Amino acid sequence: MNSKVENRRREISRLVKEKYEVTVTDMAALFGVTMETIRGDFDYLAEQEGFVRGHGNLTRPEKAKYKEHYLFHERQLLQKEEKKQICKKAAELITDGDSIYLDSGSTVTYLLPELTEKKGLTVVTNSIACLFCYIMEGYQEAFKEQGHRFLFLGGEVEPNIRMTYGTFFEQCVTEISYDRVFFSADALDMDFGCSNVDYQAYSAIKPVFRQVRNRILLADSSKFNRKAAYRVAGWKEIDCLITAGELKDDWKLFLENRRIPHYQV
Repeated sequence: MNSKVENRRREISRLVKEKYEVTVTDMAALFGVTMETIRGDFDYLAEQEGFVRGHGNLTRPEKAKYKEHYLFHERQLLQKEEKKQICKKAAELITDGDSIYLDSGSTVTYLLPELTEKKGLTVVTNSIACLFCYIMEGYQEAFKEQGHRFLFLGGEVEPNIRMTYGTFFEQCVTEISYDRVFFSADALDMDFGCSNVDYQAYSAIKPVFRQVRNRILLADSSKFNRKAAYRVAGWKEIDCLITAGELKDDWKLFLENRRIPHYQV
């Protein structure tokens, strides 16, 4: 087995563990290979790692769905230090009194502790993970001391991504204006822009973009040179990119040519 196949199968395995389910269509788009190739990968991973092979999908065994007390914790641990550094830099772009929106990506949850140094923020999110952190890790007291408001927007619940979405969510989110949105994506491609594997995450962030002045993309090193099924934004819609590690020269040139401010941490 060549290294390209091994790397692809390793990444598919990671996504199944993270998201509980992936589809042939989404994985073929993400890796730029045929659906037949992905079906072979699914068959291999089902046999080797015990995943459940369904019609057009690959899922974690049902018992594994409940194995962890807090499944989102798995996702947070991926590139954990990178995500923390990204959020430290992101906090520098926030001004006292801002109204900010935090999306449902695992990177954004690391922004909460950085907000305790700011004053008078309105923090809006559909992330159940952010809500849990806010309540369970005691941020409500620190936010109160700094004069922050924390608004969690309800709606239909997507349990695997730990987020709300849907008609009721959209009615709520479009009634608020935002100075900045901090969001992440599953994949970044020079031609396609930033994209998500999950339709729900895609559908939730799109109405936010219509209400915001400044769109800030947070992306760890694993997201570059990938393409997923649902296009979140083109590069003309991105006001700033924050990433971690070494940004390759072709990406530096690409961002500079489009006059997109970018930070490496």
